[in-house]
Amino acid sequence: MNIPILSAVVIIFLSIMTGLIYLGSKKTKTDHDFLVAGRSMHPWIMALSYGAAFISTSAIVGFGGAAGLFGFSLL
Repeated sequence: MNIPILSAVVIIFLSIMTGLIYLGSKKTKTDHDFLVAGRSMHPWIMALSYGAAFISTSAIVGFGGAAGLFGFSLL
């Protein structure tokens, strides 16, 4: 593994994330801004976000329960 390249990628990633966090904190003034994006987000985007979170959680819980019930041969 090439440590200098990996280090550079991690530093770039952390720099981008820090910049996005800073921009987000400047635009968030009230609890409505944080919870529902200031009610300016298109309903389809909110619906897709909710659907992705729900399906992801259902898959983790559902597959974990099925694997616990039927054993690791299911996986």
